Amino acid sequence: MEEVSAKVLLFATLREKYGVKELYVKCDGTVRNLIENAASTIGESFFNDVYDDSVEKVRDNLIFLINGRNIRDIKGKVKIKESDEIAIFPPVAGG
Repeated sequence: MEEVSAKVLLFATLREKYGVKELYVKCDGTVRNLIENAASTIGESFFNDVYDDSVEKVRDNLIFLINGRNIRDIKGKVKIKESDEIAIFPPVAGG
């Protein structure tokens, strides 16, 4: 499988927790592998914060955008391509 490199942007509490605004991650094109490889760089707990292994998808409480498009709106199998930009927003609270 071809390896691709994507830019991952973290926001709000994720940025604060991991001390990272953005990083470049190499992966096999799958969302899972992208998150695994990001976790190996910034902290193993990142994987569990972002990915729900029991259902094999990004956690429902996150906004996960690929090139500005919500992963929930993408039909079919999601594929990360070279130079994609991934933005991850934690749940927003407030009033």
